[in-house]
This record gives sequence, structure tokens and C-alpha cells, in this order.
Amino acid sequence: MKTNIKDILAAKTKQALSSNILQADTIRKNIIILDELRSLIPPLLEDEFKQLESNIIEYGCQSPLQLWQANKKVLNLPYSKDDELAYVLIDGHNRFKICTTHHLPFEIYQLSFDSLKDAKDYMINLQLGRRNLSPTQIAYFRGLRYNNEKSDKTENLSKGHFVPSEENTKKIANNSPKGHFVPSGISTAERLAEEYKVNAKTIKRDAEFAKGLEKLSSDLRNKILTGAEKIEKGLIQELGKNTNITSQISTVQEIQNLTKTISLSIDNPIQQQVELINNILKKFSKTQQKSDLEDLIKAAKDILKTLK
Repeated sequence: MKTNIKDILAAKTKQALSSNILQADTIRKNIIILDELRSLIPPLLEDEFKQLESNIIEYGCQSPLQLWQANKKVLNLPYSKDDELAYVLIDGHNRFKICTTHHLPFEIYQLSFDSLKDAKDYMINLQLGRRNLSPTQIAYFRGLRYNNEKSDKTENLSKGHFVPSEENTKKIANNSPKGHFVPSGISTAERLAEEYKVNAKTIKRDAEFAKGLEKLSSDLRNKILTGAEKIEKGLIQELGKNTNITSQISTVQEIQNLTKTISLSIDNPIQQQVELINNILKKFSKTQQKSDLEDLIKAAKDILKTLK
């Protein structure tokens, strides 16, 4: 019997397509969302979300969702075997919510990253490349990028910076005080300032702003980023500078009370701790959380140190 090449190719193609469709369907059903990454997505106002929802219902989901195929063990997620994979949502959180709610189909696009930090870098840059961000959101993402890159010591000097030859490096090092030799280069703040056409001080203020926002509850942070809650940027920056805040802040009033306490610390450290204790007590009376009680104990111990 003569082999029909066309029939074999058609059968193989059909088999491959069926396998790909099945695999894609399996991936869609196993998409996970990491809170740590979801917080990097600018929240939509209620009207904006409804408009997006209406568009997707009428015209379908036009843009594919971006997923990261990652190892569950590496991400510290529950797993049954070492090579078990997770499909982490990187971009398209609002579209995913709408499509799953209304049982609508969507396309997927898979990405590859070496680490969670790389995934964050990608998401931050993706958001900064969009044109619909408010000045507050731009400052937040610039600050996030600075903090993310600053935490990686290899990023403190920009790629392509001048590196002295081995011979010159030895000469410079021999003529420099021990521990003070730093190769010529540009700092992370200066590099980002040049990229975004601002000055380095603005980038560092953005970094404090981002750190401050990270100390807020996700609900309050989203309200500030969307403009639903109005508060001075400088107050959030003060929170970012303070390393003693360990529990999440959930109201604007708490921010104002804490920053007032921080401002008192320069002239009257004891008064600072008293104000802090009062604020923690008010919060503990509502939440009765262990973390608030631990903050209270720490503040009391700090007063004892001051009185010695």
C-alpha cells in the first residue's frame, strides 16, 4: 500500500494542534496571581474598569495575557514534585478578572525570567512605558525601579560605564585610602534621572515615596495612586524614611499622626515615643493584632533606653 504523505502530514498537524490547544487550556486553568506582583499594577478607577469590561464583553479580549512559566519550588509555592510549574500572571490582571467572571476566552503569551526580581523589573518598566499614568503613579514606579535596582549591587553602576585597565586600576587603588576606591561610573539615581529627564534628587524622593506607599494597606495605597484619597506626597516620603514602622497603615489619619510623631523626634525623642505609643494603642484597640502589641512593646523599650 502506497504511503500518502499528505494524509500523514494532515494527521500530524491535527494532532499537534490538538495538543497545543489542550496545553493552552490547561495553562489557562492554572494561572496564579502573586500579591507581590499584583501590587505593581496601577489600579483602575471604577468607571475605567466598567468601560474595559464593557469593551471586552462586546469585542472580546484583544490583547493576550502575559504569563511567566516558573518553578513552584523557586517561588516558595506548594508543590508535589521539584519540577512542578506555575503560570504566574504578569500583565493583564484586570482582563483576566473580567474574562474569568464572564467565562470569556483569552489568548496567552509566555515569558521567561531568571528570578522574581527580573519579573518585577519587567513589570515596572512595562508600566512606565504606558502613557496613561498619573504623575503620582509615575513617581511610584520610578521609585520602585530605583529601589529594585539599588538592591542589586551589580546595578549600582550603569552598563557600559568606563572601567580602568587592570594596570591603571592597580595604580589608582595603591594611591587610594583603603576601602575608598570606587571605579568610575554613574550611580543608579543618575542613570534613571537621565533616562526619565529629571534630576537625581527627584529619583531619590520617588524612592522614598515608593517605600512609604509600601507601608500602607493595599486598599489605601490604591486609593492614593488613583487619586481617590488626597494626601501630601511629602508625608508619604516621611513614612518611607522611617525604619521603625512595621505594621501596615490603613487610614490617612494614621499617616498624619505618624508623620507628626516623626517630626517631633528631632527635638523631643521621648515625646515621639509617647505619641507613637498612643497611636499604637488606638490601633490595637481596634485590631487586637499581635504585630501591634509587639510594636507597643518595642516603643516602650525605646523610651527606657532614652531615660538611661
